[in-house]
Amino acid sequence: MERVLAFGCHPDDIEFMAAGTLALLAERGYEIHLATMAGGEVGSPTLNSQQIRAQRLKEAERSARILRGYYHFAGGFDLELEYNNHYRKIAVRVIREVNPQIVLTCPPMDYLVDHEITSQLVRNAAFIASVPLFDCGVSITPMGKIPYLYYWNAIEGKDIFGRPLPLQFGVDISSMMITKEKMLRCHESQAEWLKYITKWDAYTEKMKQASKADGQRIGRQYGECFIQHLGSGHPQDNILKTILGDLVVETNASSASCGI
Repeated sequence: MERVLAFGCHPDDIEFMAAGTLALLAERGYEIHLATMAGGEVGSPTLNSQQIRAQRLKEAERSARILRGYYHFAGGFDLELEYNNHYRKIAVRVIREVNPQIVLTCPPMDYLVDHEITSQLVRNAAFIASVPLFDCGVSITPMGKIPYLYYWNAIEGKDIFGRPLPLQFGVDISSMMITKEKMLRCHESQAEWLKYITKWDAYTEKMKQASKADGQRIGRQYGECFIQHLGSGHPQDNILKTILGDLVVETNASSASCGI
């Protein structure tokens, strides 16, 4: 069975941005793996870091189980992520453990530096996980090939300068919105936190609004939009289009200018 790995920064990032696509892939027989670089250790106005991390990791595990999938915690600490050798090793460790055909992750430009660092770490790990001489600190067989790599959309659909990302295509997730919402609702601790930090009264409604906006980009009710990493060594064909067929639609923003 082929595997897909969605590797985000915090618990709930994946559910906001890519859970519908994961649900469609699960429906087509893919084994689903969710991973986060950090444990959400600062994501509470009332609990201490150890308490909120324990809660958020359990929430992430519950979400993954909805797709009969698996959750992996890389071991990083919220708001302290760095592009350094320690984090490079733990990112490679996760990717080698999963051995995915497809990797989804944060975009290179997003509202929070932790998301951008995660994007860099996952991008690097997707390539070097197949390099036999790279030591990730534990004995895991290197991957046999470089996986497909995709970036999901930025939070609120814009970079730090307010510009849209150069999204190439979207996935019609209209049939999976109930599943996506169910997965996001597993992260119940974030209702209080997001209301506190972003003034979002209903985080599931924010997710629906974002999914509607991505749906409008492809002429569908709900969508999730992506950019494919096409750097040297990575597969150049769009395997999501091959798997999902007409549910994958090119966006009108493919030629948009954005410095990512």
